Amino acid sequence: MKTLTAMILTLGLALGMVPAKEVEKVTITVTVDGLRNEDGYVMVALHNGETEFPGDDAFMTKSIAVEKGSVEIVFEEVPVGEYAIAVMHDENSNEELDFNSYGMPLEGYGFSNEAQGEMGPPDFDDAAFEVTEDSDQYVEIMYLGGY
Repeated sequence: MKTLTAMILTLGLALGMVPAKEVEKVTITVTVDGLRNEDGYVMVALHNGETEFPGDDAFMTKSIAVEKGSVEIVFEEVPVGEYAIAVMHDENSNEELDFNSYGMPLEGYGFSNEAQGEMGPPDFDDAAFEVTEDSDQYVEIMYLGGY
């Protein structure tokens, strides 16, 4: 009985020492084009489907000051999988997309796959792309209104 218990404990410890399979990680480079001015920041949110899209609960987010109509943001160490990107040109640096009295965005926005929704943002599936290796994504900013 002691021998059986010792064997089970030894086997359990040995199995516990086997490293878990490491998740492959990639780099996603996002180029944002079509910025109408150099005011404020560009905020890029990377969503993985487990988070509300688009929304405040992104998998990863980054922001960068605007320069010359185009910016590039790099997300490193991203696990392979399915993602969607939401971008906002926060011209007044208040960290939110501003709307006019009719509900139209005053600032620029865009999504991966050039996805567009009807009377609102697109669904995750429309903006989603699969990443199995380093990936370059392109988002063109749209402006419906302005200050």
